Amino acid sequence: MISVDCSVAALRNCVSAAFPANARLRLNSVSLAAQRKRISAVLPVAAQKKQFGSFDELLQGSSTPVLVDFYATWCGPCQMLAPVLSGLSKKLEGKLQVVKIDTDKYGTVASQFNVTALPTLILFKDGKPVDRIEGMLTEYQLMERLNYHIKSA
Repeated sequence: MISVDCSVAALRNCVSAAFPANARLRLNSVSLAAQRKRISAVLPVAAQKKQFGSFDELLQGSSTPVLVDFYATWCGPCQMLAPVLSGLSKKLEGKLQVVKIDTDKYGTVASQFNVTALPTLILFKDGKPVDRIEGMLTEYQLMERLNYHIKSA
């Protein structure tokens, strides 16, 4: 007869060993509201960080379109996209707000918007998603894609 440890701690260790890159996989339930609190946003002004009470508060409180970059620190294309977004936020200061969300820390927010590939950019206008981009783009390609939404803002 084989003895199996079925405790939550043992299961957590097994899952961590089997899926080390998937930090979003959780065995204990964490409410969506708790996960969505304290989102860190990168603003166009000299890459300042600002805390928001919730993701919805960030989207609803913005008078300009919000480009959300869902990224992970271990993602190579995400790291390559970071300077592109930085340049874009400087060029479009006052017309577009760029926000970065770490999917490892805020997995439920990423799941809410069905983020399955990194990097994923979602453009929100009036609190609603209006465009979605998956993968790496150059600054020019991204600007071309966003121009329509920014001009009609």
